[in-house]
Parts: sequence; structure tokens; C-alpha cells
Amino acid sequence: LFLPSTVTSIGHSAFVFCRSRFLILPNDIDVSKVGKNVIRDTVVYQIAEASGVEYVAYDATGESDRRVNEWLIHHMDGAPFHKLCYNSTIATRHINEYLHEHGNNSA
Repeated sequence: LFLPSTVTSIGHSAFVFCRSRFLILPNDIDVSKVGKNVIRDTVVYQIAEASGVEYVAYDATGESDRRVNEWLIHHMDGAPFHKLCYNSTIATRHINEYLHEHGNNSA
């Protein structure tokens, strides 16, 4: 699930029970405007937990939510081709340009 940069806030528990394996928050979203437990009980949350990022019950500081939300922004940074392909505004031209610039084996 790709969220465009026009998304400026996300409510609490917004994606609970979402079946999507991928969710990328916009790079420029203000993390303080992303709610609590936005991916609890999702496949993406299982991936986050396996990466060592998880919600802490009764976290009065909101630190665990912030860490999970930061992870949602950056977890695909190491796979730029995949991140590119999840963007719904990307056309074949953009993919071809990426492959030309980075090589066919970069995908």
C-alpha cells in the first residue's frame, strides 16, 4: 500500500487488520501526526516485529509508536526499486529510467 505525499496525517489504528504485506508512509510525513497502533494486527506489523520494532503496551511516552511509525517510513529504503514500484504514480518510463541508471540487475 503506497500512501502519496499528499497524506499529512493518519488516525489511530488506521490500518488495523489490513492484509497488505507492504505499507510505506510518505518520507515527508510529520511522525507526530501519525496515530497510535496504526499497523497493529497486520502482516506489516509482523514484519516490523521480526525487524525488532514493536509497540509497547501502556507506553505513556508514545516512544514505541514513534519508532514503529519511523520504521514505516524507512523500512524499504534499502530496496529503492521496490519502493519505486509501489508508487501508484510511477509509469513504465520511470522504471525503465531507473533500470538504465542502476542496471538491470539492480531490481
